[in-house]
Amino acid sequence: MQFKLQGIRYLIALFLVISVLPLWAQDNADVAQQMVEIADEIMRETKAYDDARDIYINASIMDPTNARANFMSGITLLQSVTKGQATDYFLKVYEKDPNYSFDLLYKIGQSLHYGYKFDEATKYYEQYLDKLAANPDYLGNDIIEESVVKRKIFECEQGKILMEFPEEVEIVNLGPDINSKYYDYAPVVDADENVMIFTSRRKEGNLNEDVSDDNIPFEDIFISKKVNGNWDYPDNIGNVVNTMYHDSNVGLSKDGKELFIYKDENEGDIYVSTQDESGNWTYPEPLDRHINTDFSETSVSLSPDGSTMFFASNKPGGEGGFDIWVSHRNAKGNWEKAENLGPQINTPFDEDGPFIGFDGKTLYFSSRGGNGMGGFDVYRVEYDSAGQTWSAPTNMGYPINTPDDDIYFTPSKDGKHAYYATVKEDGIGYTDLYMLKVPDEMKHEDPNATPVAVEAPKELAPVTLTVTVNGPGGPTDVLISLRGVTGTGGVPSNKVSTGVYSFSSKEGKGHEYVLSITKDGFEPQLITINYPAAGDEPIEFSQTVTLVKAKVVPPKEVRPTPPPRVISGNRVRNVYFDFGSSYYHKEDVVFIEQAIQKMKQDASLKLELDGHSDVVGMERYNKSLSIKRAERVKSAMVKGGIAANRIMVKGFGSDKPLATNDQEKEGRELNRRVEFKLIK
Repeated sequence: MQFKLQGIRYLIALFLVISVLPLWAQDNADVAQQMVEIADEIMRETKAYDDARDIYINASIMDPTNARANFMSGITLLQSVTKGQATDYFLKVYEKDPNYSFDLLYKIGQSLHYGYKFDEATKYYEQYLDKLAANPDYLGNDIIEESVVKRKIFECEQGKILMEFPEEVEIVNLGPDINSKYYDYAPVVDADENVMIFTSRRKEGNLNEDVSDDNIPFEDIFISKKVNGNWDYPDNIGNVVNTMYHDSNVGLSKDGKELFIYKDENEGDIYVSTQDESGNWTYPEPLDRHINTDFSETSVSLSPDGSTMFFASNKPGGEGGFDIWVSHRNAKGNWEKAENLGPQINTPFDEDGPFIGFDGKTLYFSSRGGNGMGGFDVYRVEYDSAGQTWSAPTNMGYPINTPDDDIYFTPSKDGKHAYYATVKEDGIGYTDLYMLKVPDEMKHEDPNATPVAVEAPKELAPVTLTVTVNGPGGPTDVLISLRGVTGTGGVPSNKVSTGVYSFSSKEGKGHEYVLSITKDGFEPQLITINYPAAGDEPIEFSQTVTLVKAKVVPPKEVRPTPPPRVISGNRVRNVYFDFGSSYYHKEDVVFIEQAIQKMKQDASLKLELDGHSDVVGMERYNKSLSIKRAERVKSAMVKGGIAANRIMVKGFGSDKPLATNDQEKEGRELNRRVEFKLIK
């Protein structure tokens, strides 16, 4: 009932905002302010960020000087899959009032960071740090802690490194049969790669016809089977597993018989459903107290033999935030007390989405820490059973990882493919499921392969690097790592004493590594190290690093530009849409590209995108759909390099048909369109 009431409030608010659209002949500033107030109400009463964002953006178009409209357009874009588009809106606010929000400089940097503009992002992050240092007594809710900002600067440096040496992988969207226009994530497959189970917030097939408080359908678990080598259209797994509210799968046993489910109960617990001989799933039962606690457990992975469970939890005793934990099943079939995997894997930040490979020794997981480029990055480690130690985490690299969240990485048994959820330009919805072809160096061994006899390798002597880090007063402790130049591989560190660290390797091949050193208040240090190959005799070498205090760079003055003057019009061919869809026809991409090229050739041009619908459906729905269609085209143009502030979006619903609405062919199909108007 709560969600229905919230949905009704939202529909009333949407109806009100649509009802004022024809009044644009009135004072634009007044109407824009009314729209802002309606969007604010949606934000207060619901979590419908997408719908509020549409209204804020249209209000900012009607009145580009409305600071609240621009600021909230940026804020809600940071909650979307197109976070990088927030920059232009935040810059408008900064031009009008640099002190509109204490964290405005940080948010500009954040949006640039998401847009892969790492150098520009770093400049704004540093300007925010200067502002923070100049206001030590400020205690407002819009303050961002120094350590958070410095972590962002470090991520930008890592992003530049990872993108300079991209991984040669092919990443393929699983297509419209699997992905929806909503959120699709957490893919898991069985050993034979014949069954895929994932979570979706799609409307089609959802057990609950209502929506959650963000005006998007609830989470349900779906299952797809491979038919003739292709993934078939997914079915809802059924009401034994799914409920009327949020249900999400978080793991699958390698034989595909045990499905692990997250339920938002007792702060978040893991449940298990078992498939019986008839192929039916049992009612989910909670895992025992050694797994579930009074804290939150979010994801799980079972070893191939079913004896070991890896899971994520924020319970006490870890390194900070969510950590990866491990529990072993005893002879009675019960799970024993879980152990934290320790600082080699876990960081003070969040770790989640563990997956133990089919070889039983390669663990994949996602982390907000390590040498990531932003959000969750996917890492892999290998277990050395002889030494009973884990290797140093290896960042899976770009383009597998992005500045946004990349999580729930699931390799196939043969190691040739992997599945995961991410946000990319060719996406169908919010987050989509993708398959990637794994490069040879990332493949793990097939546990069923016939072993090949090899000669035991000769024991090599260690190569040891000793690093001494000095601050203004002598040796000082820091965050330190030694990684490959692509962000992958590396050598574990060992603290010898205050400010002194050692790295030891017996690798029989030389490597070029990047020594990364960070400490609050100091410039981050990235130093290239040519690490020699190990041989018969031990090798020792050293490196001394002296930290430098972080520079104070005053913010650059940004002067506002006068508003554009519309003096003439021009048109490009329309793009068209299927019934009820906000996704343009693929063959119309060429016309969007033509518009992009025209605007690049003439920087004085601006663009008005007019969205339209056919007459089928309620008027308020068609108005909303027409705006979304125009916004979809705008998004494509922004990705093509056109600044968002050069594009204005309007929605007319079914008010301006090109053809009759009495028939589909040569009628309604021509009315579902977006028109281009190039103006000066």
